[in-house]
Amino acid sequence: MSEPPRIPPLVLAPLLGVTTATFRRVFKAHFPGIDRALSPFIPTTHGRPPALRYYKDILPGNNRDSLPLIPQLIGKDGNDFREAANAIHDELGYDEVNWNLGCPAKTVTSRGRGAGMLKDPAAVDAFLDAACSGLRCRLSIKMRLGLQRDDDYLALVGILDRYPIAEITIHPRTGRQQYGGRADVERFADFRARLRHPVAYNGDIETTARAREICARFPGLSSLMIGRGVIANPWLPAAIRDGRPEREAHDLRALARFHDDLYDAYRASLDGGAGPVLAKMKEVWTYWEATLPDVRRILKSRSLPEYEENVARVLGGDASPIPA
Repeated sequence: MSEPPRIPPLVLAPLLGVTTATFRRVFKAHFPGIDRALSPFIPTTHGRPPALRYYKDILPGNNRDSLPLIPQLIGKDGNDFREAANAIHDELGYDEVNWNLGCPAKTVTSRGRGAGMLKDPAAVDAFLDAACSGLRCRLSIKMRLGLQRDDDYLALVGILDRYPIAEITIHPRTGRQQYGGRADVERFADFRARLRHPVAYNGDIETTARAREICARFPGLSSLMIGRGVIANPWLPAAIRDGRPEREAHDLRALARFHDDLYDAYRASLDGGAGPVLAKMKEVWTYWEATLPDVRRILKSRSLPEYEENVARVLGGDASPIPA
């Protein structure tokens, strides 16, 4: 019988609008297994700091009793990145900042940010040259294979290897793919083999079996990043660590307790009435739609009382398992 694979640190991926400071804190209180998290990206700005609303998510006071956090910045000017990262280090105490080189959203890539930079090796080189000059914290990167082509990374390996990068997380899709298709593990293997930096894997980790398969094939991974799979199945990180079967029924009462604490936390922290609270909660419910009944009714709720009534139909009553 073969030895179980080494499980590296498990990292919660940044999902804009979902993995907020509130979500991270409540999640940690209910579900074990995640070692640290990446914040949803903060855009850099030229000549002035980003808007305060972006910084709220990473303020130490908003992250007490939460997952250890690495702030993520997105931008295409290395000088702006360095200044923002140094401010985050000096004023907030973070010793690592991540550069988002993989966001596939067209509103981002059309402005030459995120995955939009992957087609321009010279721009990536200029960014890193400026960003690393005088940077007072560690730099890590989260990136994709390319924008349109899945071999864009070949022109970037030599550039990346010239700079002091703490870790490179590779999501082996192109920006054009968005989140469609399957993550290309063969391309990941090739990219990883060419880099001198510590490398983490991200993409399509939805089951225990898949996670352990990736860890067995790549035993030297610096970490394993999981996003959508964790939101859809909050028990997944602990199951990966324990080696439990990947399709396991869970007590709805535990999910209800998590939901209720998250709902209460958003009601206490968000201004603007029902709208912002419903928006946050509905984002989470979209990930539960595949395994729970009547979620569509919840997603159509227009008021808090209507929402609570619809949630009670799904999560209330006697304990019953989530269908495996």
